[in-house]
Amino acid sequence: MPLFAAMLRAAVIPVVAAAPVIVLVFWITRQARGGLAALLGVCIAVVFFASGLYVMKRVTNSNPLSVLAGALAVYLGQVIFLGLVILALSGADWLDGEAFGLSILAVALVWQLSQVVTFVRLRKPVYDEPAEDPAEDPADHPADEPAQERLL
Repeated sequence: MPLFAAMLRAAVIPVVAAAPVIVLVFWITRQARGGLAALLGVCIAVVFFASGLYVMKRVTNSNPLSVLAGALAVYLGQVIFLGLVILALSGADWLDGEAFGLSILAVALVWQLSQVVTFVRLRKPVYDEPAEDPAEDPADHPADEPAQERLL
């Protein structure tokens, strides 16, 4: 399974499991207004993280020299997206800001923890394996020649 697909699946499953709990907690503690704000926060956080992972998947399949620039562009795009969301919702009297913010924080923690655990478990090499030297190929040396003489 490709790296980004595994990381997306491993992050979405715990978030989908945690989302009803998050919304229910705020629905019970802060009534319907808090529950709906938490639901909106969960949706925005999932779109935020999933879109960043999707774009990074596209960037890393291109020229390796452009990966860092692409990652920075994704980060900048996400910051702009969050800034626009904050500006759009800053004056909304219908929104429970505390439930909204805490639900985004909860999703962010679940998402990031899931991604880190998955990345560590995938054991993906972060460097290229060294190429084998053709002079070291055992087929090039007679079988009766001692190994110490081959080293010299």
